[in-house]
Amino acid sequence: MQPDSLTVESGLEALESSTDFHGTVEPLDGLDDIETCEHIALFYRNRDERFATVAPFIWQGIEQGERVMYVIDDLPQSAILAELRTGDVDVDAALDTGQLTFHSLDETYLRSGRFDADDMLEVYADAIEEAKAEYPGLRVTANTNFILDEHATLEEFMAYESRVNTLFEGEDCIALCHYDCNRIPPEILVDVIRTHPHLIYDETVCHNFYYTPPEEFFQPDEPIRDVERMLNTLVDRSQARAQLKETVEELEESNDRLKRFAYVASHDLQEPLRMISSYLQLLESRYAPELDEEASEYIEFAVDGSDRMREMVNGLLAYSRIDMEEAEFESVDCDDVVDAMLSDLQIQISETDATIVFDPLPAVDGDAKQLEQLFSNLVSNAIKYSGDDPPHVEISGERHGNRCLFSVRDNGIGIEDEYVDQIFEIFNRLHANDEFPGTGIGLSLCQKIVSHHGGDIWVDSEPGTGTTFSFTLPRAR
Repeated sequence: MQPDSLTVESGLEALESSTDFHGTVEPLDGLDDIETCEHIALFYRNRDERFATVAPFIWQGIEQGERVMYVIDDLPQSAILAELRTGDVDVDAALDTGQLTFHSLDETYLRSGRFDADDMLEVYADAIEEAKAEYPGLRVTANTNFILDEHATLEEFMAYESRVNTLFEGEDCIALCHYDCNRIPPEILVDVIRTHPHLIYDETVCHNFYYTPPEEFFQPDEPIRDVERMLNTLVDRSQARAQLKETVEELEESNDRLKRFAYVASHDLQEPLRMISSYLQLLESRYAPELDEEASEYIEFAVDGSDRMREMVNGLLAYSRIDMEEAEFESVDCDDVVDAMLSDLQIQISETDATIVFDPLPAVDGDAKQLEQLFSNLVSNAIKYSGDDPPHVEISGERHGNRCLFSVRDNGIGIEDEYVDQIFEIFNRLHANDEFPGTGIGLSLCQKIVSHHGGDIWVDSEPGTGTTFSFTLPRAR
């Protein structure tokens, strides 16, 4: 949708939403509180960096139906067009209709042979008036390396910038000026930074803390004001960092309390759940002859619910223990871990006629008990969701630098793409309990264990063919 007016805010919003601009745009919240003008300074070190911003800036103007004016400096028009034609926007059509125009220095900044602010302001004033007749706004971009040649003093150019701001005020116009960091001396760049409210550097759009309105820039007491501005900026940033540190500490403390609560709650819930289940079963065994079929069914439902609740509490307890227990990591032989896991799952493997194969696995730095739980959950899931064919599970691992990459691959029912991002969420189940019983904690526990070891876990799956869980762990030292 075309914005009602073209301002620096709408221009930055366009840059932020552009699929062609791959950089970072500082959040626009509170932009109204910043003293600003419709000027953006781009600092670049090479041609690629320059057009990574200039090209999207121009493409946006063309797509939004604005008048786009490009003032050429060191590059010929053919080289600029070659850069602009790399996008999906029809640059040549805009050129043919006059929406996009190129102008030389002799037609703009240097009409009188040297820089003349009055001449240049007249050029822009005419362009704004012409744009009003056909276009929603005027977008200007120009390279400024000409200030290095003795065409203008820095004072003249900065004074001109002040008058440009006055000219642009209230008009639908925005300008992007390019500054070559390799050619323009630092002492000039410092002044450029101070006179632009928004900067683009290293493909990042920044709201400038050190911006000084040009009308203040040349006042006699400006050095004093600069000192105060910079000191206040440092104070503000330091206070913000201190406040952030306090917030982080409060969040960490709150997180610790939540972990302790989950641990205590899940631990203390086990006993009443055991008691409920035991008394229900005792009721059934003692008074079975006196209970009708419906009453027996109710007791069965209650016992089943209690058992499932106990499984969930046990899972939550195991989940909270990952952070609560402070076990020292040590070198762990993953072959031993998998052997122990297979021994524990022997009944499930035998009942389903499952085949589990694995090559020699690398040793890792970690907690053996937690890693056994990790492999157990993944293999048990692979067996559970095997479908009609006998389960076949392959476990592999290999070293990659200081990390080890493991995979658990099965031939099961797979996971639909739309659910892949949900499977690690705690208590989130994709199937009804009568289809595949479970608590919805197993994969969350896997993610927690891997994260506790400083690794990552992800899944690749094809419905009807199988699923592969991959994860990384630190290599044994």
